[in-house]
Amino acid sequence: MGSGKHFACAVLALALSGPSQADAAGMRLLGRYDGNGRGVEIGADAVRIAIPLDARACHGAGRRVTLYLRGLRADEGPHPGYRVLLVRRGARASGEPVGEFNFYGIGPGVRRDASFELAPELLASRREPCIVRLLLQAAGPVANAGRAAMDSMEIWRE
Repeated sequence: MGSGKHFACAVLALALSGPSQADAAGMRLLGRYDGNGRGVEIGADAVRIAIPLDARACHGAGRRVTLYLRGLRADEGPHPGYRVLLVRRGARASGEPVGEFNFYGIGPGVRRDASFELAPELLASRREPCIVRLLLQAAGPVANAGRAAMDSMEIWRE
């Protein structure tokens, strides 16, 4: 196996790491959305999420910011991949791409996490209230798609 494949596996393992790794890295939770304990359903229609952040988050300087998708789960049906887009206040476009995720290897009884690094300037706006707005959009065919969801979406800062 070439070194490029080892690197890709290490990146995938990091992307699928759980909360204990984030805590151990000295990161601080800034905001979380969990649908009032119900989780976040993902389907054919685009899903808009607003994550209110800790009031001090808007005043932070360029430190690493990470979006975690916790507890991705799906039934055994087919599932499209999804794009994660950052929607800026007042923007006319559908959003800025943050990353993509899919349900490969996830089925009944299996949960995974995914993470995406966000631009540090995301939190540099001194506007209140400090909210990160995201759009989850299917990146493939959704006809006959199975049920999918996640436990929560979290924003952490180093």
